[in-house]
Amino acid sequence: MIISTTDSEARRTSPLAYWRYAHDYLRVAHTLCRQHRIPCADAQVAYHAAAQGLEFSLKAFLLARGATIDALRSEIGRSLLKALAQSEAQGLPPIPAPWRASVAEIALCHQDTQFVYLAAPEGAFPELDPLIGAGIFVLDSIAPDVARHFVVHLGGNATPTAETFIRRLRADLSATFDIATGANDDDDGLAHPFPDESPGSGRLYA
Repeated sequence: MIISTTDSEARRTSPLAYWRYAHDYLRVAHTLCRQHRIPCADAQVAYHAAAQGLEFSLKAFLLARGATIDALRSEIGRSLLKALAQSEAQGLPPIPAPWRASVAEIALCHQDTQFVYLAAPEGAFPELDPLIGAGIFVLDSIAPDVARHFVVHLGGNATPTAETFIRRLRADLSATFDIATGANDDDDGLAHPFPDESPGSGRLYA
C-alpha cells in the first residue's frame, strides 16, 4: 500500500500524533528524574523534555479543536503561556494551581529560539513532578477530543471506536506513569498522578 505525502503529513501533524509526541517527551523527563539523581546544573535535558511535552500536549488539544499548524506557528510559536491561554479559552479544564505555577516558571525558559537555562540554588536537584503532573493532566483531559478527531478525520474500517480509543490512550498514560484509572466511564479520566505530593508543591527543584 502506498501512502501519499499529503496523507502522511496529515497523520504526522494530527492531534493524535502530537498527543503521542507529548507522551514520549514526558516519559523521557519522568525516567531521567527517576533513574538519575543529577544536580539541576547538569540536568537541563529533563526540564527541556518536560517543557516540550507540555507544548505538544496543549497543541494537540488546539489541533483537535480546529487550529491549523500554520496558525500555531504564527500565533503561538513555542510559548507555553499562549498555548495554555488559548487552550483554556477553547474549553480545556484549568490545570490545578500548583502545577500551573510550575508551567509559568518553565515557560520563561521555553522560548521561541532556544531553551534557556533554569537557574536553581547550588546543590539543588530537579523536581519535575509538578510539570509532569501538568502534562499528564492535559493529556488525560484531551484524550476524548484527540480520539474523536482521529476517528472522524483519519480513521478507516479497522479504526476502533472513539470510546475504545479513549480507553487505550488513558491506559498508555496509566501504564507509563503507574496511575490508577477511573471507572469505566470514558469521561472519568485518571486519578491524581502523584497522590503523595504536597498540595502546595509547585517548585521545580528540591
